[in-house]
Amino acid sequence: MLITGLILSILLGLAILLNISQQLSRTELLGLSFPAGIGAQTIIMVCLDFAGIRLTATTVVAVSVLLLAGLCLRLYLRRKTLREWRASLFVVKSPKITWLWLVIMLALTTVSVMNMAKIMYYPTFDRDSVVGFNLTGIAVAHEGTIKGLSLYNDVNYEPHDLDLYKTYTPLSQLGYAYVYMLGAETSKSFNALIFISMLFAFYGVTRRFTTHTLAALTTFMMIITPEMLGFSSLSGTNFTHAVYASLGLLFFAAWYYGKNASLLWISALLLMLNVWTRNEGLAFIGAACCLLCRHSLRIKQYKTLILFTFLCLLPFVFWNVFLKINHMEIKQLIIFKPYWDAAKAGILWREMWALFTSPAYYGVIFIVFPLIAVSNLRHIIRHGDQLVTLLLILLAWIFYTVLVYQIDYIWDTLENVMRYSYKRFLFSFMPLLWFYVAAGKNIRIIFEKIDDFVFQPNTKSKK
Repeated sequence: MLITGLILSILLGLAILLNISQQLSRTELLGLSFPAGIGAQTIIMVCLDFAGIRLTATTVVAVSVLLLAGLCLRLYLRRKTLREWRASLFVVKSPKITWLWLVIMLALTTVSVMNMAKIMYYPTFDRDSVVGFNLTGIAVAHEGTIKGLSLYNDVNYEPHDLDLYKTYTPLSQLGYAYVYMLGAETSKSFNALIFISMLFAFYGVTRRFTTHTLAALTTFMMIITPEMLGFSSLSGTNFTHAVYASLGLLFFAAWYYGKNASLLWISALLLMLNVWTRNEGLAFIGAACCLLCRHSLRIKQYKTLILFTFLCLLPFVFWNVFLKINHMEIKQLIIFKPYWDAAKAGILWREMWALFTSPAYYGVIFIVFPLIAVSNLRHIIRHGDQLVTLLLILLAWIFYTVLVYQIDYIWDTLENVMRYSYKRFLFSFMPLLWFYVAAGKNIRIIFEKIDDFVFQPNTKSKK
């Protein structure tokens, strides 16, 4: 049942993606299908609970099958436009594969297999997962409800501070609930599929801008980020959020530089699910909307901007309406009026700098990224080389940092929030930073020369 249910998630995601775009590569489809499918199923679960229908494997699978059938019917009605895409599936191009690419891919495969074994074998032990996210998944699977969940309504659970967890947007928790409903003993199959999806999707979108060798190298460097790799095996929300948030902005960049309209809606889908995973995903939506607004002002067309913004924010609005109607909201922690607190700003900067300068958390990226950005300065000024990608990174970081500053810390200290929550939030920037490193013009030129040097075509002259 578990394998069948997970295959259904992948097929549902594939159908959603193909209904949006036929311009995704095979690698991108492999990487995005499960995240898109499970995201849709968690939205289905909240809709069912909203309607008073008990959440069980039968109800969730049945509605998923109906949705899949509807999407397949729509694809069938558009079959003429899909013929070219179907034909391209069987076209295997001969890429410029080098021994260097093979070595990097071997290293990437080794690390991935080892981490997958760790994900599937070891139980989760992170406090937030044990008493919050994973526990919520178990409870939903057993009780068949979100709004009536005993964890959120029984006074016996109050000492565990579970009140705060119910306001988290629910993708990860309901993803865990889904696999538990299907008979899983742990939630780790969800984590494993999210992890492997990230590898394929990141490699695929990076390959749009770089050579195979450079795409493989940056995928390897991204995935061995120490803190992020460690958290990928825990049943939390941060790694899952990093997948949706970073890929949402990367496909936005792919749309901007490729001018393929369908990729913008792939970006919208991922950013929708990004804020369906964690509330602070609003920072990434804000970054994308700012640059789309800039583009809309330039071409003087605003329909796309309005629709994109509406779609991205829709899950966030829906969840907050769900909380309000079911009396699940908690005290507002955000200070909406602007203010200045020098001591608070000083703590924010000091703790942030400590994170940026610690290779134990993020490896070498905060050394490599500024060096690459400075080396690309001439190309940025003259040709705007990857300027949009750079702005997406900076805007998302600024928006989230301002959000952290504006929160009233009544349940914890700002120092602890920076050392734990902010530290994990930065996972979402690791793929973005490594993508920028790969997509910068100077690095691209260097690796094109490296590929030309190590590539050995099988064309020996006969004498």
